[in-house]
Amino acid sequence: MNQLRHRGKGMSLAVRARQEWLKFRWYGVTFVDWLGYLRRRRAFRAAATNTTVHHINKPIRRTRHTFQIVDNMVLSTSQMELRWKVVTSLYPKKLTSLLDIGCCRGWFIVKAAMLPECEAALGIDVVPEFIDAANEAKRLLKLDRAQFEYAFLSDLERDPQKYRLPYQTLLLINTYHYLYWGSRCPTHWPDHDYLLRTLASMCTDRMLLMSPLEVSECPSDIAERAREHPDWAEQYTTSIFLEIASRYFDVSLERYLGIRPLYLMKKK
Repeated sequence: MNQLRHRGKGMSLAVRARQEWLKFRWYGVTFVDWLGYLRRRRAFRAAATNTTVHHINKPIRRTRHTFQIVDNMVLSTSQMELRWKVVTSLYPKKLTSLLDIGCCRGWFIVKAAMLPECEAALGIDVVPEFIDAANEAKRLLKLDRAQFEYAFLSDLERDPQKYRLPYQTLLLINTYHYLYWGSRCPTHWPDHDYLLRTLASMCTDRMLLMSPLEVSECPSDIAERAREHPDWAEQYTTSIFLEIASRYFDVSLERYLGIRPLYLMKKK
């Protein structure tokens, strides 16, 4: 765990070298997968000839999270497909169930529900239009094992039966800072222990997390909130997060998504 505190003082050369290697690996994967993406896109376009292409792109923002459907084929943007490839490399060998908190239009859940071994997949988000778009994808692809809900973390905690908790694997991609600080709604929990304890209770095997863990790396609205609540800001650091996470998970830095670390968090 001490090695993961990559912002702490006295980080060893070995740890620095590994982090630089993981970043370099990201760019290598990006190049290789771009070629693969071009092949997949050609195949998708060929299948789309003389048939209807459904665009999952509402509301019209966050264009990286859009995707298209033709029959039983799906294709997202090159950035999103690359993100999917890196994240899924840290899935269990057999993915049996998946929970995505902050699922946007449901790309990860759609892809998981298309796997025969995945028995249940739930995506939640606090933007109703995203959930509407995800449910449209579910309808078009006839994915009975996928479930999309407008819900907050506390809703899942209050009614685990409705949301079919727990899940084998939990995704928290670019979402944790919003759970802590809030986003477009006032509901949030500036308490690492509560958040990590609650998240641990919702998975049986692992959580995959990528999020800015320093105030300086967060969006500008969070920086403003941090100035209003210096006590919350004092606790919002990578080292404090990792220290508290170690109570509930064995944490390792396994990949990068662009400039951000992707943590594999195996439940204790």
